Amino acid sequence: MRTRVEWTSREERERIVDAALELLERVGMRFGPSDALEALGEAGARVDRAAGEAFIPADLVRDALSRCPRRVVLGGMTPDDDCVLDDGVMHFTNSGSPTETLDMDSGERRLGTAADLRLGTVVLDAMPSVDIVWELCGASDIPERRRLFEELAIILQHTGKHVQHEIETRSQVPALTAMSEVAGGDLRTRPRVSLVCCTASPLLAHGELLDASTDMAALGMPVVVYPMPIAGATAPLTVAGAVTMNIAEFLGAMTAIQLRAPGAPLIMGAGTALLDMHQTTYSFGALETGLMAAACVEVAHHLGVPCLAPALGTDAKYAGVQAAYEKALKGLTVASTTPDLMTGGIGQLQGAGLMSIPQIVIDDEIAQMITRTLQGVEVSPETIQLEMMERIGHGGEYLKEKDTRRRLRAGELFLPTIADRRSWQHWKDGGVDEVERAKARVRQIAADAEERGPLLSEAQLRELADCVDAGSMAGS
Repeated sequence: MRTRVEWTSREERERIVDAALELLERVGMRFGPSDALEALGEAGARVDRAAGEAFIPADLVRDALSRCPRRVVLGGMTPDDDCVLDDGVMHFTNSGSPTETLDMDSGERRLGTAADLRLGTVVLDAMPSVDIVWELCGASDIPERRRLFEELAIILQHTGKHVQHEIETRSQVPALTAMSEVAGGDLRTRPRVSLVCCTASPLLAHGELLDASTDMAALGMPVVVYPMPIAGATAPLTVAGAVTMNIAEFLGAMTAIQLRAPGAPLIMGAGTALLDMHQTTYSFGALETGLMAAACVEVAHHLGVPCLAPALGTDAKYAGVQAAYEKALKGLTVASTTPDLMTGGIGQLQGAGLMSIPQIVIDDEIAQMITRTLQGVEVSPETIQLEMMERIGHGGEYLKEKDTRRRLRAGELFLPTIADRRSWQHWKDGGVDEVERAKARVRQIAADAEERGPLLSEAQLRELADCVDAGSMAGS
């Protein structure tokens, strides 16, 4: 018994792709002065260099698309930590880089610090559902010219999982490449770090960012091309219109990258959100954003490329009822399409703009429940257990059966650590709410990590420090 969900038909997916291709050919995409623009012009796109725009023929896009590998390996510290993006495999990652955090002790909002990033990474590393770690928050106490590199160094020290990070300029390429290699993995076979390259809706790509990302992709580093159209603001208000904008921006940037780095491992991001027309605020937890992301995943897989889709998003400002139902409903909607990467909310509140470390633990439980739900159940003579029912007969019990104990130990049932299933009286006598339980787990994880120390050797730590120094000097 398995979940089977399809949100779009094949005809609808093809209609969206055709519209996106027409948009790129007739309206074009703006890249500004860049190697990307020049590569598109040399390949046959009509280029307006004064405006920095390329009008990309559909045949050119389809040819570039044929070079995108469906299978992408995201390397961890060891091969056992690797994630392979392929059909039918889903991995969770957190969202990245908000500047603010909800202080675990005071409950007040403040700027994030290096200590917050370190603790958040340690907790993410301990979560069963999290396979890939993205920078959980910005570290405001690190000087700006060193921040990108020091943040990556902190993450690599405290997780064995694959790391997603960012790049800003081409001058940062050598240091980021070296840091990825120092922390294990191989750029060509199982790269330790992947990059996120955002476009700007509608139909814009920052030339320097795209060129830097392409330089890294040419070395073998996977790149998430991440459009972030906002329905009603930077894209049409409709779900179909916002999805079409997302697809068009991915296809435009993807074509530019593949022209300079043929066969580059690319992942389509689906960062669709909407503008709340009553509050005039950005909404990441609205139910339509889940439908947008689900449609984007189905179109991406229709095109033959892996997809990263935001799932556990919420507009809530604290770990309450709104956060729970928005994260669970959006998460289940998006997960039903089996995206290769699920992001957008683990440890995040306020539309992925506010980090909360206890929320990581709560969201991990939501993610595990979503995964368990979509796994379905086995229906067979062994699981129906007719022989056992006949043997026990009327008025018997199953608690003492060896098979009951065996299946329980083997994980037949999901057993929560945050949700409270005790009786009313036991809960009333000594219970605490789910946030306090999450905080207690955070403190235990932090204590264990403090006793263990960094995951890298002293030699690797010295090499990382040298890379941080070199990178920050190159960009100055």
